[in-house]
Amino acid sequence: MQSQISNLKSEFLNIICFDVPFPADYGGAMEEFYKLKSLHDLGVKIYLHCFVYGDRKPQIALEKFCEKVFYYERKKSIIDIFSSIPFIVKSRENNELLQNLLSNDFPILFDGTHSIFYLNHPELANRKKVVRLHNIEWIYYSILSNSSYTLKEKIFYFLESRKLRKYDATLINADGLSCLSQSDFDYYKDKFPTKNISLEHVFHENTTIKCKPGKGDYLLYHGNLSVLDNYKAVIDLLNNELKNCTHKIIIAGKNPTETLIDFVKTKPNIQLIPNPTNDKLDALMMNAQICLAIANNPSGIKLKLINSMYRGRFIFSNEAAFVGSGLDDCVINMNDFSDALLDEYMQKDFTQEEIDKRTFILNDKYNNLKNAAQLLQQL
Repeated sequence: MQSQISNLKSEFLNIICFDVPFPADYGGAMEEFYKLKSLHDLGVKIYLHCFVYGDRKPQIALEKFCEKVFYYERKKSIIDIFSSIPFIVKSRENNELLQNLLSNDFPILFDGTHSIFYLNHPELANRKKVVRLHNIEWIYYSILSNSSYTLKEKIFYFLESRKLRKYDATLINADGLSCLSQSDFDYYKDKFPTKNISLEHVFHENTTIKCKPGKGDYLLYHGNLSVLDNYKAVIDLLNNELKNCTHKIIIAGKNPTETLIDFVKTKPNIQLIPNPTNDKLDALMMNAQICLAIANNPSGIKLKLINSMYRGRFIFSNEAAFVGSGLDDCVINMNDFSDALLDEYMQKDFTQEEIDKRTFILNDKYNNLKNAAQLLQQL
């Protein structure tokens, strides 16, 4: 791989991110930022284009990895909701972005479906263009619609899903597609059989395996606890599979909802740790006996699963969390769950043999530099 990497040095590249990829404090931003960092580490000179909105503000830290950083306002007009173009795409229409892309002749990496408004623009027809797909967006928005509580949200996500499904045809204008999961790769290979499509598993923060042999005495669930998919998964888990669990359970994560806080108050064996520091969360994962990597939404790759793989001992997971990850052999499938199975794993030693097996798989599929070099072959 080293010779492959050396041949790619000093390339110039435009990257369009759908938001500001730093701080890397949620799944999409982690994928964006660690891909950006890995490409920089390979010697690529990056012209970064990103959208400012909400709490995603300009970040001086990005200048360390880029030749230039351009920021654009994401324009959320109520009129755009009624456009035939998906709102997540239409709201990132920006003529200044187009002009900046036209000011050079470098290849363009569109990072996420959100960023592809100018993919089929006639003035970019002769440019090398690759789309990095974070998931199958129309399926993701369909799931959001089904799990939403308010009618307003249900309608918005439903309409967005329909528009995204139709808009997927726009991807034919890309020279190549890069997928981050096996299931996404299979879907798009079937949809565009003649298109150049590659699989580069999700980019992430981990560089070393920190798993510890031995035993812990608690189960851990971690994630962004303000996100519907996460806190709903926790409550479902505690109401069903872990209903009779007497072992200590720790739930840790960002901004837990009042619903979750009230729910765990009645559970004497459950400890809720809101907004742990990175070091604290690392220690919680490394010292747990079992990490629970559970999701309700099968779209994309769950970084809580990847982080648990690099730090944790035994991992109980469901198919919605591990499908397409290539890590099926490293998890205990929740389809097989029973109180007896849980008790068995709470007594087991996590061995060096288990760590070596996991290390081999992670180094093969989740090596950031290896995946960045493969992505550059597309460009």
